[in-house]
Amino acid sequence: MITRIGSVLCIMVAGYFLATAGYALMNASSYAVGTARVMRYVIAPGAIGLIFLLVALFVKSDRRLLIGIYAFSTLVALFAFEAFLTWRSIQGSIGLAGFIQGEDTSYERYQQTLPPTYTLKALNRDLGVPSLAEMQMGAIPGKEVLLCTRDGQPVSYVADRYGLRNPDDVHDAPVELLLLGDSFTEGICLPEGEDIASQIRAEEPAMVNTGTRGAGPLYELAVLRRWGMKLRPEHTVIFFFEGNDWQNIKKELTFPFLTDALDPSKPVGPVASAVNSPDAINQILDGWWGEQSQSLEGFLGRRSWRRNFFALQQSALVMGIHYPKATVEKPEYLQILHAARSTVDQWEGKLTLVYIPQVDRFVGLLPSASVYDELRNRVRNAADQAGLDFVDLVPLIEAQKSPRSAYAADSHFNALGARLAAEAVLAHLGK
Repeated sequence: MITRIGSVLCIMVAGYFLATAGYALMNASSYAVGTARVMRYVIAPGAIGLIFLLVALFVKSDRRLLIGIYAFSTLVALFAFEAFLTWRSIQGSIGLAGFIQGEDTSYERYQQTLPPTYTLKALNRDLGVPSLAEMQMGAIPGKEVLLCTRDGQPVSYVADRYGLRNPDDVHDAPVELLLLGDSFTEGICLPEGEDIASQIRAEEPAMVNTGTRGAGPLYELAVLRRWGMKLRPEHTVIFFFEGNDWQNIKKELTFPFLTDALDPSKPVGPVASAVNSPDAINQILDGWWGEQSQSLEGFLGRRSWRRNFFALQQSALVMGIHYPKATVEKPEYLQILHAARSTVDQWEGKLTLVYIPQVDRFVGLLPSASVYDELRNRVRNAADQAGLDFVDLVPLIEAQKSPRSAYAADSHFNALGARLAAEAVLAHLGK
């Protein structure tokens, strides 16, 4: 009996680590590339799993039981720690789903436009938009957009005449600066005055912000092609987010309304049609709000927390041994930047790319920046080849006493992070 218990415990521990190594090998292009990832995801867990398998088969029964108890207890403790970190992470980001607390918990005032966590890219996809010209690039003009909640209270803004996050009167005068980007640029969960655009606007009021959650490089090119020629700004700034912009490219290339942006002969619109009619848009929005997007179940259902939990991702992040997926070559990104450069050249404008690091690179007991820098170097090289100026926010955030202090609990910039980004842009523009 003692022999069997010891063997079972050791085999369970061995099975977990061998499964980890096996998953990495099955997804080798993401987890078995480069020395650091091979050591972390293949060799180390594989060796640990093999050791415990040998213990289960060949070590004396009493010692096998002792080793099995210690090892299994340690693994259980790691999962308990992971559960704590996962819950803390969920609590930190749950405001992104827009859970309103207090006396007034009604969402009626926001339901004429996008719910939190839903994107314009998804709206165009669900509408079945076939072309760039028919693509919707803004929320419903003049309507209040719910970004998130902070401490249970809503954070929102009123969309301008084009459905973007700007004071509407910015469109009444010539524009000097155009911002392109994702949720960081939109200013997710930041009230007016705290977001990047607001802090830039304090020094450069002639600025239009087109940032929107879920945007990636190809989406931003589409926005540039439509609004750039209309606004003809002296400066255009594209924000690149280290966390998911590289992965966004693959998905965006599957949408015809975005791949049109790579063809300068394609019309940019906007063109009204039955596909993007107000009735069609409202039908999608009503369905989204009807999916109870504000429920905890709905929020968690759109996140990969279960997979991350079994991978002990949060624990590995704290230890500094959680690495991003390998950065595979994407020649389309350089093509996107060349197209952006060509677009801006039509009015002799200036184009700058600003690199936003993810908070994960600044977390952990062990240094791991070199793994994250694989993507950073690729993006910098692509910007150089396309003739874009490159502004790197990594050194600015690293220079803070606590780099983590530039990020909110949901991993986006807080007011400090937004200020650092705004100051970097203004300094580059000579403001």
